[in-house]
Amino acid sequence: MLRRQIRTMASSELTIVDVGHGNCAIIQHGTEAIIIDAPAKPIVARILDELGIQSINSLILSHADADHLSGAIPLILNRERPITHVYVNPDKRTSQSWLRFRQAVATAHKEFQTTTTVHPSVSTADSGTITMDDTTLHIMHPQPEMCLTGTGGIDVDGQKVTANNMSAVVLVEHNGDKVCLLAGDADQRSLDRMIDNKTDLHAQILVFPHHGGRAAVSDNRSFARNLVASVEPSVVLFSLGRGSHGTPRPEIMAGVREAIAEQPSPYIACTQLSARCATALPPLVKRTLDSRSD
Repeated sequence: MLRRQIRTMASSELTIVDVGHGNCAIIQHGTEAIIIDAPAKPIVARILDELGIQSINSLILSHADADHLSGAIPLILNRERPITHVYVNPDKRTSQSWLRFRQAVATAHKEFQTTTTVHPSVSTADSGTITMDDTTLHIMHPQPEMCLTGTGGIDVDGQKVTANNMSAVVLVEHNGDKVCLLAGDADQRSLDRMIDNKTDLHAQILVFPHHGGRAAVSDNRSFARNLVASVEPSVVLFSLGRGSHGTPRPEIMAGVREAIAEQPSPYIACTQLSARCATALPPLVKRTLDSRSD
């Protein structure tokens, strides 16, 4: 696996980790970190070791899909690297990853006598902002009324709430600079809600939602174009596994390119090699890859 360092932020550093098909972002300040999402592969713990992270200020899980949450289980059960806060929304699903996550929380409290505080809400109101030194995380979505309904329920406007449209969207701000928007698995409905609420989504980097997969009922191209136009990023990043699920989808890439056509230096990147991340494949360059890369 490759560790993708996206931006150095003076005293803090944001790293988007190449985890294949999944999401993970690490914000480091000294030996402390905030983690947003953690997939099942053991790469996350290894990266934390390499970065010298001794404690986790906050672990934020956008939603209960395995490729965003399974890796949180060994982190919670690790006595050597304490976690102060865990933020996650409830979910009605009966998946094994969600069950094991909840069992890990119970085990940590019962057997370790951990001081970790688990917050069963990630919304614009509850958690809202999370701060570590000169970096602040803003929860841009979901709104609290969606959390009251929960996945599988019906929202106040009569539409079904799913894990994707309730997926947390997190903005990373450093010393007033809006550095990165981490969109989790947000979909068209998520975007509609944020636009309706006049949410300012501008950021220098957009980690595109759902790994560039289907995010709209009918028109993924318009979804991608409207999202990128709302964020106006200089970098659009797809966190994906090479060959997995056919992401990023061609219509998503078409919408992204339409939205950034007017920007001076548009840049599209994928955490693993993908022909769809470039209009043409780059020339073959001899280079040494990290031995963990796949």
